[in-house]
Amino acid sequence: MRRVAGVFPLKVHPATFVAALAVAAVWVLAALYVADRIVSPEQPTPSRSLTIAPEPSQIPNRAKKAARETIKKEAQLAPEITTPEPEIVTPMPEEDGEEQDAPAETGHASWYDLASKTASGEAMDADALTAAHPSLPLGSHVRVANLDNGREVVVRINDRGPFAKDRIIDLSKAAAETIGMVEAGVARVSVSLVESVVASNVKASEAPPVTR
Repeated sequence: MRRVAGVFPLKVHPATFVAALAVAAVWVLAALYVADRIVSPEQPTPSRSLTIAPEPSQIPNRAKKAARETIKKEAQLAPEITTPEPEIVTPMPEEDGEEQDAPAETGHASWYDLASKTASGEAMDADALTAAHPSLPLGSHVRVANLDNGREVVVRINDRGPFAKDRIIDLSKAAAETIGMVEAGVARVSVSLVESVVASNVKASEAPPVTR
């Protein structure tokens, strides 16, 4: 303490000197604290009770609502589309007078020739396309088809017959030649009614034969 005392001309008690140093240190620390508070003042912490959450935006909900209203208006303004009902077409009845073939009769046919008159009163003509049938009206026109070769002919019934048990029709020679059964004498045929008319004296040879 002598050296310290030598520096200062006044004589200071060591305890007093230590106390002075302590006071000086306190003042320095206080000055530094004040300077730090001046340079960077402490920001006040907002009270938690005063913090208010921002209100959510209503823009998305409004946009969705506007879009729904627009779609609804367009649906109301759009013209109603109806599916047309299927049209029911009723077939027209066939006109009267049109020839329709009756169900065919199937059996054996033969051909014949005679020098006397037929049941219709007209003379037998081998060159005419005529035939004899046991029950069809005289003057009826029938289609006779040879089931063995597919050839057919339309003949007029002007006579009664055949009288053999296994025959359904007797053809004239011309009709038999048309369907190719003259040489065989007998053929398996189908007979179908084309039309029924009153017996007449018109020869069937005036109408062209129907062949395949």
